[in-house]
Amino acid sequence: MRKIGSAFNKIANGFAVVSFIGVAFLMLLNVADVIMNKVTGQSILGAYEISQCTLMCTVFASFAYGQVHKTHIHMTLLIERFPGRSKFVPFFLCNVLSCVLAGLMTYATFFRAARQVSKGAVSDILHFSLAPFYYVEAICMIVFLVVLIYDTILSAMAIFSDKYAQEVQSHW
Repeated sequence: MRKIGSAFNKIANGFAVVSFIGVAFLMLLNVADVIMNKVTGQSILGAYEISQCTLMCTVFASFAYGQVHKTHIHMTLLIERFPGRSKFVPFFLCNVLSCVLAGLMTYATFFRAARQVSKGAVSDILHFSLAPFYYVEAICMIVFLVVLIYDTILSAMAIFSDKYAQEVQSHW
C-alpha cells in the first residue's frame, strides 16, 4: 500500500506544480492588467476570461495535493473519543460519503465539458474554446477521486488492523 501511496503522492505533486504555475500566472496577469490600466487607461483584452479559466484549472489541480498531504479538514473531534478501532467506522463512512460526492462532481465536470464541446462554447471576448479547461477540471477531479478512494480503503483497513489504524490516526 505504501508504494501506491507514494505513487499518488508523486502524481498529486505534479498536479500541484500545475496549480502553482497557474497561481503565478494569475498574479502576473492581474498585476500587468492593473498596471496597464493605470498607465494607458485600458485593460488587457480578455484578462478576466483568461483569469477565470486559469483559476478553474488551478483550484481543481490543488485538490489531490491537499488530500495526499492531509491538509483537508477532518472532523475528528468526536470520533477521537471512541474506544479502540471503533473510531475508524464513522471515519470510514465519512470517507465513503466524500468519495460519493467527489464521484458526482467528477461526473458533473465531464458532463459539463461534453456539453461545452457539443454547444461549441467559446469565451465572450477572445472567442477561445472553453471545453479544454473543463476537461482539465475533470481530469483533476479524477485524480482527486482516486486519492480519496485510496484513503477510504486505508480507513477501512484501519478498522481491522493496528498498523493501518496508526497510519490513519497519525494524520488527525
